[in-house]
Amino acid sequence: MLQLPELRQELPTSTPEETARFTELAQLLATTAPLPDLRDLAPAVRQLFPEPAYEVGCGGSHIWLHRADESQRLACVLDRHQ
Repeated sequence: MLQLPELRQELPTSTPEETARFTELAQLLATTAPLPDLRDLAPAVRQLFPEPAYEVGCGGSHIWLHRADESQRLACVLDRHQ
């Protein structure tokens, strides 16, 4: 079954630059065709939210995003049907 990516932001943005990154990510997800595994988007998310300021990883069927200096998740990309 194909997955439709959906952004779930869990913390507010902290800078105008971070807000712009989220806008770019939302646009990317809106224009992405359904995928067999949405974790294939992780490299693109890492480009938008690069180290060392951010940590991007994958779980079972999602992509998670943290600010490097915070333990709480900033956002995640999930299948819209989850």
